[in-house]
Amino acid sequence: MPFHNWSQMERSVISPQYSTAEGPTIKGPKIEVGRYRLAAGTGAKPHRHPQEQVINVLAGKLRVRVGDEERILGPGDAALIPANTEHEAWSVDGEAEILSCKDIVAN
Repeated sequence: MPFHNWSQMERSVISPQYSTAEGPTIKGPKIEVGRYRLAAGTGAKPHRHPQEQVINVLAGKLRVRVGDEERILGPGDAALIPANTEHEAWSVDGEAEILSCKDIVAN
C-alpha cells in the first residue's frame, strides 16, 4: 500500500527490550519510518544496531546520546546515528514525538 495516514495506523511499542517508544511504522523492502511517542521521563536504554538511523524531533524535547556526544534536541532538530554506534534517547520535560528513519529491521 503506497499511502498511509499516521492517525489511522496501528500503534505498538517498537522495541520493548530496550525502548518505550510507541507508534505506527511504515515499512518498505529497504526502509522503515516510524512516528513515535515517548512518554514523559521515558526513552531508549543504551543500545546499538547494524542500521544507521535518523531521529527527527517533531514535538517536545529529547536528550540524545550518540557515542560520546550528547545534546538536548527540540522540534526541528535531528540526530544521525551511524551503524553499530551505541546511542540512547530520553524525553525531557514531558512527552516527546519523533520521526525515526532507518534501514529495515528484519524480525
